[in-house]
Order: sequence, then structure tokens, then C-alpha cells
Amino acid sequence: MINKGSLEKIYFSIIEWGTYLALFTPLVFFREFFFPFVTPKTIFFRIVVDVIFIAYILLVVSNRKYLPKMSALTASILVFLGIVIITSLLGVNPEKSFWSVFERMTGILTFLHLFVFYIILSSVFKERKQWERILTVSMMVGVFLCFYVWTSNETFARGGGTVGNTSFLAGYLLFDIFFAIIFLFTKKGAWKILYGIMLLILILGIFISQEPCRGAIGSFYIGLLILGLGYLLFRIFTSNRKILKKSVLAILILSITAASVPLLFSSVRVKIFEIWQTYGSSARTVVWNIGFEGWKERFWLGWGQENFNIPFARHFDPALPLSVDVWYDRVHNVVLDTAVTSGALGLISYLAIFGVAVFSLIRLFTKVTDRKNVFFPLGTIVILAAYFIQNLFVFDMISSYMMFFLSLSFANFLILAIKEEKKTDYAVKTNPAYSLIGGILIIVSLLSIYFGNIQPARASNMTVRGISFPLSESVSDFQKAYELSPVSKIEIPEQFSRRIVDLAAQAGQNPSQADKGIIEKGFSLAEEFSKKGIEENPLDFRFRLFLGEYYRNIYQLTQNKESLNLSEETLREAMKLSPKNQQAYWSLGQTLMNQGKNDEAIENFKKAIDLEPRLPQSHWYLFLVCKSLQKNDLALEAFKKADELKYGWKKDPDSLKQVIDLYRKINDIQSSIAVTEEGVKSFPDDSDLWINLVEVYSATGQNEKAKAAAEQLLKLKPELKTQVDEFLKNLGI
Repeated sequence: MINKGSLEKIYFSIIEWGTYLALFTPLVFFREFFFPFVTPKTIFFRIVVDVIFIAYILLVVSNRKYLPKMSALTASILVFLGIVIITSLLGVNPEKSFWSVFERMTGILTFLHLFVFYIILSSVFKERKQWERILTVSMMVGVFLCFYVWTSNETFARGGGTVGNTSFLAGYLLFDIFFAIIFLFTKKGAWKILYGIMLLILILGIFISQEPCRGAIGSFYIGLLILGLGYLLFRIFTSNRKILKKSVLAILILSITAASVPLLFSSVRVKIFEIWQTYGSSARTVVWNIGFEGWKERFWLGWGQENFNIPFARHFDPALPLSVDVWYDRVHNVVLDTAVTSGALGLISYLAIFGVAVFSLIRLFTKVTDRKNVFFPLGTIVILAAYFIQNLFVFDMISSYMMFFLSLSFANFLILAIKEEKKTDYAVKTNPAYSLIGGILIIVSLLSIYFGNIQPARASNMTVRGISFPLSESVSDFQKAYELSPVSKIEIPEQFSRRIVDLAAQAGQNPSQADKGIIEKGFSLAEEFSKKGIEENPLDFRFRLFLGEYYRNIYQLTQNKESLNLSEETLREAMKLSPKNQQAYWSLGQTLMNQGKNDEAIENFKKAIDLEPRLPQSHWYLFLVCKSLQKNDLALEAFKKADELKYGWKKDPDSLKQVIDLYRKINDIQSSIAVTEEGVKSFPDDSDLWINLVEVYSATGQNEKAKAAAEQLLKLKPELKTQVDEFLKNLGI
């Protein structure tokens, strides 16, 4: 029979090795999941946490010395989590706040797992050697990830490797970089060399990538500055030389002055502005302004976790599409993100975590006996500072969230390690209440594993099947995905609507092979899912926009005019939720055209232009509409404006043909020739462009050029030889 001490060791080992396993989260990637860089990582991390939580409960029941010890840092995290939960329950969509979506997976369920992760690490690992092993494993994972990015033949790996993109990768590596710096300054001999090598590799990881992340690089430099200045101040204040202490103020003043002097030169200010613009701040600042307006609307409690999309649509800035991106579900600034979702209360509690952690770690400086050990509290402060600065430009995903809570756990270990613990034999005392509570928590963990992780994983996989599998399986797969987990409810309606329209269009091209019963079922389900989405998310602009477009696509396939009426009604409702979003006007304009309401359609496209005249897409869409309605003067005017604003019509053969067709309609043959000649240079394998060139050359009497173009056409389309020979014969060639 296994004695109590042996069981305790088993539980401890499960937690220890489970912690190591959790640190491999950034490496998890499975193509079979919807959003393969996000969903499998989060589910993997949460399942590992659930398992080690069960072991932790059993460990606490066997020995109460592992019970969590309250500290100011733990209290601040608990307060923040409580406020996030309360503000989400009072927000616009509590269900989405809890589950999140496949693309992010950062709802309350994930936050609860992160907090449990923090509690377990803070309560179980109380020796420096244990933390050295944990952090070393983390650094090794970071090093492996760097090598994978550099050596992998996979296209997706060239940016952020298995993490997804360079911003998320760099944000993750920052933690390991400063952990390595801590150990570099506190270790000796071969260990110092090992950590030095890992540090070099990790630093190269954020500098040598497909798209180096300036935010992380800037945070790295600022972190080094804080580290160096912090150590300098520590040495000065712990020195017995009074003159050094008195010179501190002078050093600080000189440092600040030296850093400020370059700003007096206009060339330096211009360069800083250029870097700011290059980094993409124009889009960032637009989204930040939207976020600030959303925060003002619900100042104290916010909109609830994961609900930025609602104020984003409501306060949409029509200048945003100038940066290409038109959808944002994050403010890309940790301060505003927190303020928008959890209000001022959430923001204060979030900032309090950093304040409490930094203050508590600074207090440790006076208790350091070996000077090199100051790098433990000082380095941890730097980690939190670098992380915070980095997040002023991006946002967290599971990999960086995990590292943040790992760092907080390490900070809590350092803070609590200096306190003397009472030597109480917790194992002797028993309390039935612990067993009862432990049993309940184990049941909760098992339910979390199944409903919170296995079912979402199945739903994610079914979504991928629905997107990629044949029609006979696609409809049922989407239906299963929708029913398996609430996390599917946001993204499935959009994906399914697009898929069923595409499948129906393909079936229309091969009606003999089409299964009309399945198509009809798909149409019905797609509409049902979207309507449920609107019912459960009445403030969500996207649901109505996509449903309106879905109805219009249905009309294109069925010619049922009732679908157009539904499309118009739905899109007008969408417009009320986001009155400054050009997409609503573009989509409604297309629907009105299909209804024969041509003047109304043109007015909608003009309104989109009025919202932001610098946006070339709006002028281009007006051009297409006017051209199709034979309003050639208006079409030409709109085209010239789109061209002036650098719309990329020359990069697309279909767009080129639209312009050629307009010039031919207004009898501007010379312009038609010029555009067609440019088109065949860019797209020499496009037979339609060569046909156009043959026709315009012959229309202007350039018979030799027409013949040469015809010969090129025959190389692409030899089956047209009879028609071409007849055409050339009529030209007398």
C-alpha cells in the first residue's frame, strides 16, 4: 500500500512535469484546427493546467503546507480577475466573454486557467533550484523555437514560427531573453556560458526574422536601460561612499538632459516621426481613438471581455481602411484594451498588478546580501516593464499570457521567499472540509477538460472539415461544429454562409452532379445560424453585414427577389450599428442595383466616398457601378479619381479589362490601346487581353500590329486558328 508521503511525491512530480509540459505551449501547432496557431495551443495549455490542478488539489489535501499563501501580488491579481468577471457579466455578451472565439481563445475560461497556473506555481515551488529548472526549460523552448523559425522549410514558419506572427513571437521571446540575462549575471562557470549562448540565440530571435518587430526591439533596449540604471543605483545606494550617494541626483539629471537634447533638433524629430509612421502607427492611432471613444461610452465597467468589436463598429473611423485593415477586435494597446473591455475599474486593477509587483520587488533590494542576487528582483521588474511596453502596440495571446503569469509566479516566489515560515506539521491535521472542496474542484476540472477543451477542439476540427470537405460532408460538419461548443457561435455563421454560397455556385455549374436536397438544407442552416447570431448578439455589426450579403448572394443563385428585400432590410439595420463604415454602403449599393434602384445605389456609393474621399476603393466601386449602368461620364470621373489615389487596378487582369471596356465605350481608342498594351506585358498569358489588343489595333488600321498580336493569341489559343485566319483575311492581311 502506498503511504501518504509517497503519494505526496507523486502529486508533486505530476505538477512539476506538467509545468514543464505547459511551457511547450508555444510549439503546439496542428493544421487540422480552425486557427491552428491559436486553438490547439490554448486547448493544450488549459488541459495541462486542468490535470496539474487535480494533482494540486490532491497534494493540498495530503499536506496543507501547499495551500496558497495570500500576498499583496496575489490579492491584486485576484481583484483584477474578479473585476474582469463582473464587468463581463454586466457587458454586452457574457457568453462570448467567457468562451471567446477560435481566433483568440482569451476569454474568462482562459483567464481562470492562467490564474490557477499562477496559484499552483506560487504554492508548490518554493525553492530557487526548482525555479531555475522551470525557467531553464522555458528558455530552451524559446531557443528551439528560434532554430525552428530559421531552419524550417514551412512557409508559415518564416514569420513567427509556430507562434503565428513576428509580433507574438517577439513578445514571447522577450520573457526568455531577460530570464537568460538574470541567470547570466547570477551563475558561474559552464552554466554562465550556457545561459550566455541561449541569450545570444534568443536576442537574434527578435532581430533576425522575416519582419523584425520594432515594438519588441524597442522594449528590449528600454529593458536593458532600466536594468543598467537600476543596477547602478543599487550599487550606489549600497556603497559606503557618501559622495557616490550624493551624486545620484546629478547623474539622473545629466542622463535625462542627454536623452532630451537630440529632440531639440528638427531632423531628429522628423526621423522619429518617420519611424513612428513606418511602424504603422497611423492605423494604430486610428484604432486607439476608436477604443478611447468606446471607453468613454462605458467608462467604469466597459463592454466586457472580448467585446471590443461592438464599440469598434459603433465608433468606426472611415479613415481606417486607408491602412488596408478594416476589422479589429483588439485596440492593440494594453491600456486601452483593458479600459474598453473592463472599464476604469478593470484598468486600475490591471495597473495595480504591476504597481504591487514592482513595489514589492524593490523592497527586496535592501535584503540582498550577495550583490549579484539583486538581478533576481531587478530582472523580474525589467521583464514586467518590457512586457508592458511591448503591449502598448500589440496584445496578448496564450503564449505571452502564459509567460506573464509565469513571471508573476516567479515574482511572488521572490517576495514570499524572504518571509520566515512557521514550522507547522500541516500533514498531521486533517479537515473533512478540504476533502469535500477538493472533490468538488476535481469534478469542475474534469468538466472543464471535456466541455471547455475537448468539445471546442472537436468543434474547431469540424469547422476545418466544413471549409475543406465536399458538399456531402461539409453541411453536416458545420452543423456539428456549431452544436459542439458555444465558442463556435460567432465564427461558424460567417464561415458556413460563405461556404454554402460557394458550393451552390459550383453546383450551378454542374447541375447534374448537384445534390439539391443538401444545398437547400445548407441554405436553411446558414440562415438559421446567422439569425441566431443576431438574436444573441444584437449589437454585432458583422452578423448583419454578412447576413445581408448572404441574402444578396442567394438572389444571384436563385433570382428570388424576396432575398433582395431581406438583404436591403438587414443591411440597413447593419448601417445603424456602424453608420460610418464604408462596407455597409458598398454592400447596400450592390443590393439596390440588383433591385433596379440605380439612383439610390449610386447615392450609397457616393456616401461612402463622402465618408473618406481619400479611399481609392470607394471611387473604384463607383466607377464599376456607373459603368455597368452606362453612365460613362460618371464612370470615367470615378476611375480617374481612383487612379489618382493609386488604386491597384493595373495589378489585376479583370480590373484592366473593365478600364479597357470603358475606354472603348467612350471611343477613346488611344487610351484603350495604351492600357491593353500594358496589360499584355503584365499578363502575357491572358488570351482575353490579346483579343482586345487585336481588335483595337485593327480598329485603328494598325494591321501589322494586329497580325503580330493575333500570332501571340494563337500561341495561347491554337483552337482559335480558324476564326483568327478569317479575321486577318477580312483585314486583307
